[in-house]
Amino acid sequence: MELISKAYKLIASFGSLYLILIGMFIYMVAIGDIQKRLLLASAKNVKEIFGFEVRISDLPVHYRDAYDPNRGQFVASKILNRIRMVDLPNMLKLVAITDVDVYEDDLNFVFGVGELGGRCALISTYRLIHKDERVFFERVFKEINHELGHTFGLLHCKTPGCVMNFSNSVFEVDQKSKNFCRKCKNKL
Repeated sequence: MELISKAYKLIASFGSLYLILIGMFIYMVAIGDIQKRLLLASAKNVKEIFGFEVRISDLPVHYRDAYDPNRGQFVASKILNRIRMVDLPNMLKLVAITDVDVYEDDLNFVFGVGELGGRCALISTYRLIHKDERVFFERVFKEINHELGHTFGLLHCKTPGCVMNFSNSVFEVDQKSKNFCRKCKNKL
């Protein structure tokens, strides 16, 4: 809702600039075997946190070439490069959710990656799984919000509980909230 109120302020100052934001959507796409229930719940979370309408696309994203057989994992940046090629109507941002294990150079794994100030983010559910579906979904929401935060230009934050805290383990994911601290929220 915060972004929407900022957009209303823009109309008073810039008129037609606001028209660019009207009708823009955050899209979500599944890569691999992602439950429809998780996509729908994630879309609801994104709308609540960011204030934009969310569309779910069934557009296939080919990602198998990102597999690194030496590590038994997928290179997150290679999948992100594939996602960058996607252009959907009125797309503001694109969030891809995958069930494969992903990593980046110098890291054993990542929960996700987001283009700083860009359009695309990738979240992996592989290491977020929990026997309690509510805990699992909450972890996914946190990582989606975190990576989307990067696409809106936010860096990592040290404020305790802020969703923009860097998470090096599932324990650290569980320690943070799905919400932005006041400082990060003001930057959105």
